[in-house]
Amino acid sequence: MTKDRGVFSISLIVLFVALCLCLACAGQNASEMPLLASFDFEDGKAAGWQPNLPDNWQVIKHEGSIVYDLIAPGEQGKVRAPTSWSLLSGQDVTSFVFMGRLKCRTEPSNPHRDMCVFFHFQDPTHFYYVHFSASSDESHNIIGLVNGADRIKIDLEPAGKSVCRLTETDWHTFKVTCDEATGRIQAYLDDMETPILTAVDKTIGHGLVGVGSFDDSGYFDDIKLWGKK
Repeated sequence: MTKDRGVFSISLIVLFVALCLCLACAGQNASEMPLLASFDFEDGKAAGWQPNLPDNWQVIKHEGSIVYDLIAPGEQGKVRAPTSWSLLSGQDVTSFVFMGRLKCRTEPSNPHRDMCVFFHFQDPTHFYYVHFSASSDESHNIIGLVNGADRIKIDLEPAGKSVCRLTETDWHTFKVTCDEATGRIQAYLDDMETPILTAVDKTIGHGLVGVGSFDDSGYFDDIKLWGKK
């Protein structure tokens, strides 16, 4: 009996140590990612940003702050996918944490209003994006994959069941994270502790990050990127 108790105690200690190491490693990985970019646009410029439609983007003063303004959406291309984006030049990342603020200009009466966050962007037909919207279905309020064909929903939340928070014209804080090792993707809006969209996918392992929209206009500000190149 004493021997059994000793073995059991050792097993518990080993399990506890392993759990602590896992948690420590997870925290260490997050904290070790360097800050790669930070933009508040207060200098009146968007240096380092690459919009697909330069005439549709500007830096303006809005509500007492200088912001990055998407003034109009683009047009559909070869595949069904977001039409407007601006990418951070030179920031080709694998694992990352991408944060900022966004505000949709479209009237709240439109249930399909949206703002998007892009990542692992390779070219106009190969990338991921988070579609923050005012409603949830197979194509709205999703994590989408564009892989040489029309976008597909890859998040684990059932269509129509994801939490929608882009329902008014207020500012929202966003965060999108990706872990290269596991392929886990998480998207947050306002609540930075509980993701509203989650996915596990390794189709595209790295690429650029950016902001934009599927077919609406709006503002972005206070953007930061931590990541591994």
